[in-house]
Amino acid sequence: MRKLLIIDDEPIIQEGLKHVIPWEEFGYEICDVGINGRDGLNKIRLHRPDLVMLDIRMPGLSGIDIVSQLKKENFTTKFIILTAYSSFSYAKRLMGLGIEHYLLKPVVETELIQVLNKIEQERLEEQKFQEQLAFYNQLNEERTLRALLEGMQDHLSESLLTKLEDKELQLVRICGNVHQHNDQWLIERVAEHTEQIKLIRKDDFNHLLFIQKGPAFIKQFLAKINRSFLENNGQKIILMVADPINHIEELPDAYKQIKELMDVHFCFSEKEIFHYQHITAETKGVKKPDEEQSRRKLYHYIEFGDHQNIKKIVSELEQYYRYTRFSKERIKAEIFEWCVSFIDFIQKNYPDLDTIDKDIWANKINIQTNLQAIIQLIVEELLLISDSIHGSAPTKGNIVDKVKEYVHFYYSEDISLKYVADLFHYNSAYLGKLFKKETGEYFNVYLHQVRIYKAKELLVLDKYKVNEISKLVGYSNADYFYKNFKQYEGMSPKEYQMKQRKEINS
Repeated sequence: MRKLLIIDDEPIIQEGLKHVIPWEEFGYEICDVGINGRDGLNKIRLHRPDLVMLDIRMPGLSGIDIVSQLKKENFTTKFIILTAYSSFSYAKRLMGLGIEHYLLKPVVETELIQVLNKIEQERLEEQKFQEQLAFYNQLNEERTLRALLEGMQDHLSESLLTKLEDKELQLVRICGNVHQHNDQWLIERVAEHTEQIKLIRKDDFNHLLFIQKGPAFIKQFLAKINRSFLENNGQKIILMVADPINHIEELPDAYKQIKELMDVHFCFSEKEIFHYQHITAETKGVKKPDEEQSRRKLYHYIEFGDHQNIKKIVSELEQYYRYTRFSKERIKAEIFEWCVSFIDFIQKNYPDLDTIDKDIWANKINIQTNLQAIIQLIVEELLLISDSIHGSAPTKGNIVDKVKEYVHFYYSEDISLKYVADLFHYNSAYLGKLFKKETGEYFNVYLHQVRIYKAKELLVLDKYKVNEISKLVGYSNADYFYKNFKQYEGMSPKEYQMKQRKEINS
């Protein structure tokens, strides 16, 4: 209900105005009555009513005096002036004060209702104008803020400069499929903090600029946004958070950080919130895997059908790109080159192998939305290639040579004749006999010989302790390593190491 204040120095008029119409039906409640000009002015200041009905001629202060004073104090109250005189001079003075509504005493109900309807219409028009003005100001402010993100400050208004100058600012980008309901919800939430949060639409994303708001408030506000979007859209949003800044001139730097985080998101698709300062810390000391060594290992893993290590090698590639901070375009291009290079290497050794065409590779990689999807694609294709090479029949070439090659490659791991036989689709007893026939050694003996030979190489380097070497060459038990070493070399690992040192120094 709106508040109505009646001011008149005649009690009979006061009572009459209280009951001239059912005020509640017109949306008003009488908050008080002023008995003269001075009393009325004080009560207006106290109650700040929406509408005042006051007599134009009263002792002390006239109605015109009251209106003049309140205009100076920037009151927006509506007035209905009551007068017993139909005087043009009074009307002229009232119009000069912006007062268009006055009634002759005694007040006629129909005339009062007409005036109230006019006042209501005025309010609606004023409200519409204010909304349009606020919308225009908001658009103008948002346009200016968009320009600020690009470093253009030429058209920065004085009012906006005052709001942002020497304030701590933090920029956040909201990513995701934003439903119309969520968009409206976001606008309404920002409007609740119009001086502390600015909404900026740029590059098809909503951005929030927090002004003088600490981490706790920002964290809580972003969590509220995420909950709303999840409830109404069925999916979470992704948030990009730039570092806090202390000067408006640094806004372009913050915006640049936001754009960099978009590339980081490509590599960390499982994350929901990205802080620039956290990502920066994570990228230090990133090293690219040795391409030649990785390719050689991967080739053996594919030949041997070692799915686990195929995934491991490709995972190392993923870990490298997760922390390089390269653009997604560069990552896709480099991975494509890596794939093409490796496929060419495979086809030189297996020319009849049916592999994916380069253009198809390029297209498949290009349409992926994140690094994890690309890695999954590569793993799937490499496993198919491995299965094609390895097959369900005995491996191409002499099986004993393949087993020996496998032992020399995997000597440091826990391998056995049964494991190798299963890997190459042979019966273990048959493969054991075949191996003994061609090499003159049992499989386990050959394995120990390779391990001891590798251990001797490491002992000469003098870089590792004996216990460390035993693990590096595939022995989980150091005593068992000592026993085998002495059996094959006639001395302990330490004695062998000392002997080699003497020979080198002599």
